[in-house]
Amino acid sequence: MGNEEVAILKGQVARLTGEGKYKEAIPLLEKATELTRKSLGESHPAYAAILNELGGLHRLTADYHRSELAFTRAMKALAESGGEEHPDYATTINNLAGLYRLTGDYSRAEQLFNQAIDIYAKTIGRRHFLYASALNNLGLLYQDMGNLDQAEALHREALEIVFSLEGKSIAYATSLSNLGNLCRRNKKYDEAKELLLEALQIYGRTLGKGHLLYASGLNSLAALSYSTGDYAQAETLYLEVLDFYRRVFGITHPDYASVLASLGLVYERLGNKAKAEEYRTQAQDIRGHWNQ
Repeated sequence: MGNEEVAILKGQVARLTGEGKYKEAIPLLEKATELTRKSLGESHPAYAAILNELGGLHRLTADYHRSELAFTRAMKALAESGGEEHPDYATTINNLAGLYRLTGDYSRAEQLFNQAIDIYAKTIGRRHFLYASALNNLGLLYQDMGNLDQAEALHREALEIVFSLEGKSIAYATSLSNLGNLCRRNKKYDEAKELLLEALQIYGRTLGKGHLLYASGLNSLAALSYSTGDYAQAETLYLEVLDFYRRVFGITHPDYASVLASLGLVYERLGNKAKAEEYRTQAQDIRGHWNQ
């Protein structure tokens, strides 16, 4: 009965997350996690797997403390069951590194990303989706750190691997988006536009326009429009993303604040000082809440 109930709960979680109802999914996944712990024990790979899911959902909804707890519990379970040189362990530390990247702990994030890449290379090889994903994640970290040359090399390697394995899949679209954002930062605007539009097309075709990744793609195009001086287009796109984040995450989420701040810059360029100040102030208030 326990396994059957877990399966039902995970099905409900999948439906809710597919609809963008991430906060509603969390209590159900927490219940499934506890049922898995009771039935299989704290050192079972299935328990680690569901903890990874829970950590990812907490990370997505910006509950970083609970996210870290879930990932570290998953690491402990895997270390006890399969050892620290297993692909599943690499995936868990890769997830934790992604959390540390979001919270600005770049040193720990870099160490864990490199550890995950090393484990993947030794266990599943360098022509695997998970290896490419870890390269992409390290590339994103280097973008945050300003190491753009290192980031570009990693993103281009990951893009080539993913395309050779899966063609124009969601993972490929994500690799396109990562590289496109980097090209924008490097002022390679034509290449950036081509990459970002292709990524958005894949997201729209495979996931639909109501998916988080599609909104992320719109956000990237908005940033490109701002960088190339098309402020009216940037405003339109950012407002669409802002409305999506408001509905999915709520008005206290860091990603919502980030779009508010971007809109503040857009309105500054459009000469609307009052709106620029309004959006900047809202973003600062949200960020102040998270920095307390």
